[in-house]
Amino acid sequence: MNGWQRFAILLLCCFAVMVCYPNFDAAGWTFIGILIAMWTGGIIILSIISNIFGIYRVETLNKLISLLFVAAVMYTLLWYFPQEDKVTPINKLKYGEFPTKADIDKGLKRFTFNFDFVRRNARRSENFINQDMDGDKVKKEIKQKVSQKTDELIDSIQIDVE
Repeated sequence: MNGWQRFAILLLCCFAVMVCYPNFDAAGWTFIGILIAMWTGGIIILSIISNIFGIYRVETLNKLISLLFVAAVMYTLLWYFPQEDKVTPINKLKYGEFPTKADIDKGLKRFTFNFDFVRRNARRSENFINQDMDGDKVKKEIKQKVSQKTDELIDSIQIDVE
């Protein structure tokens, strides 16, 4: 397994933990960024050592190193990933609190993007959720606003006739 494949596994592990345990705040994103940077350095060092000693030629040893790499990444993620309730994911697993479908849906929703710009309600209390809108009512409101602004504009224009 080369360095790019290990980096892809690193990203996949981070994504999986963030989806399964979505109750994190900004500290979680910072932690993931620092963890990716740290493990990327580890991947580079591991690749250099592997190339110097020719470990990449021995398939069994290469698979063992990759398995240990995945175990180490998951260990650091599960033991240190910050949660809002201050309980790490490994302690949640230890006490039988496994990720539910609602947790996974919430985690996946953090990684999605709403492309429906027209129908999005931008009020903070609604949290940018798509809203069903009555088209005729909206058209009436728009026509009313336009006619009101047009009347104001006409009233404000002064024509001097000499």
